[in-house]
Amino acid sequence: MMHLEETGRGHMDTKDIALFLTIARLGSISRTAEQMFMSQSTVTAHLQRLERSLGYALFHRLPNGVTLTAEGQQLIPLAERLTALEDQILHPGTEETPVLNIMTGRAFLSSDVPECLHRMARKAKVHLRVRLGMYDEMQNALLANQVDFCFLGEPIYHVNVKQVELPADSVDLIVPKNHHFVRDFPGLHALNQEPFVAFGRPTSPFRKRVSDLLAHHGVYPPIQMELDSIDGIKAMVGHGLGVSFLPRRTLHDAVYKSYEIIPMSGDEWRRPTLLAYPAMQADRPLTALFVEIVSNYYKELTSPKRR
Repeated sequence: MMHLEETGRGHMDTKDIALFLTIARLGSISRTAEQMFMSQSTVTAHLQRLERSLGYALFHRLPNGVTLTAEGQQLIPLAERLTALEDQILHPGTEETPVLNIMTGRAFLSSDVPECLHRMARKAKVHLRVRLGMYDEMQNALLANQVDFCFLGEPIYHVNVKQVELPADSVDLIVPKNHHFVRDFPGLHALNQEPFVAFGRPTSPFRKRVSDLLAHHGVYPPIQMELDSIDGIKAMVGHGLGVSFLPRRTLHDAVYKSYEIIPMSGDEWRRPTLLAYPAMQADRPLTALFVEIVSNYYKELTSPKRR
């Protein structure tokens, strides 16, 4: 834990908490200042005051923005509850709207999550809060009951986590438009001679799944670059900077992004799709409703009529 000076510790202003949530959402002090019509120095002063009050740093300062520290990540759900409670106190006559906190990886956010949330918003009066997370972050959030649902591409094995298994997704090779693989793909071994654009950190489940599959076939493509952005990978491949593997459900824009899809066959090239939630939330009506909505969406997605 990163401790700061103790001056003023113990006193917190709820306005500083709300500002913290905005900075976390935008990932930038300058963008927060613009949105809140404040100067950057004022935003920084409020943030530093909150960090002094708490006794630990909430963000890592980077040249192009800020990212949450581990302590900052843990504060997010507590800060959201605090601001909701303040709103209830200030407006006691209004009916409280339930909040659904959802974490997801980039692949699901760019494919299935928006439609699932759209359907949920039509069925129930609910505030939907969505944030990106890595696999280990989502696992920790589920176990700490800091999130209601996580969309996962790999299972979590824990007695306190419930999972709904949904139709699996395929992993396909993408190459630049007019690449010679499109006319004649000689097999995976040919990737040893192709610059490769890797998706995610080396330890991320998707990256590890692809690396393990390729290694099983004796394939170790030269990694040209690593990106956390699916759209970024498509752009790099579309500009001829390499080839990559991505989940099939994210590959709906090939014609617009100048890349081609080479489908992979076999069960080994399919990855799980799971909706996970804390076991203690199992009896919550909102939980049952969201599980039903997501399950029905995936049934429709994989029905013969949609293919």
